[in-house]
Amino acid sequence: MKTIIKSLAAIMILIFGGCATRYPMGLDEKTWQALPPSERAKLQAKQAQIDARLKLAAERHRHEERMRQLEIEKEKQERISALYRRAGYKDIVRVNIEGGCYRIYKKCEPYRPISVIVALNETKKVPLVMRYGTEYIWIRYDEHGVAIDDDADLDDFDAALLLPERWERGRHYRLFLQDPYRKGKTTLTNARVFVRYFPTAVTTSNCR
Repeated sequence: MKTIIKSLAAIMILIFGGCATRYPMGLDEKTWQALPPSERAKLQAKQAQIDARLKLAAERHRHEERMRQLEIEKEKQERISALYRRAGYKDIVRVNIEGGCYRIYKKCEPYRPISVIVALNETKKVPLVMRYGTEYIWIRYDEHGVAIDDDADLDDFDAALLLPERWERGRHYRLFLQDPYRKGKTTLTNARVFVRYFPTAVTTSNCR
């Protein structure tokens, strides 16, 4: 699907891009100027039909791609919802983040504390609400632990990875998120993180 879309895009660029002056059917200026008006009109009409078909095909493929992505997201949410319904021990964690500040340029702004539950293999985009605006962090829980970062790439070296240890009773951490654009600088600075397995019908007796 993506290959088809890229091919269509390349054709559209060849037709609509390039030089400021374009002639139908890829003709050069000399050939075009030599044609009689009636022939030019036919070629213009033919080119318009081709352009319309290409545009329609590109729109159709974009729509199909959007529908495919929506279906993937729907299936993902259904899997996560099912996991929440039948959650067992260690299937869900609660992550609390508070304190410290979020650095914006030269200022480090306080933010509203966060408390979120995350299912195994789920990633959540969580707002950091400040006095004059909102930034976002991403939190993922998988078999490696809890990953936190200020962008969606939770597999890069800027992400903080909290390993699963003593989460039955909860574990406290200090969190500093590195700024990928400024070496040695941080975004979320000196935050306090608390991670605990979320009590469910199965795990409540284990978490007292």
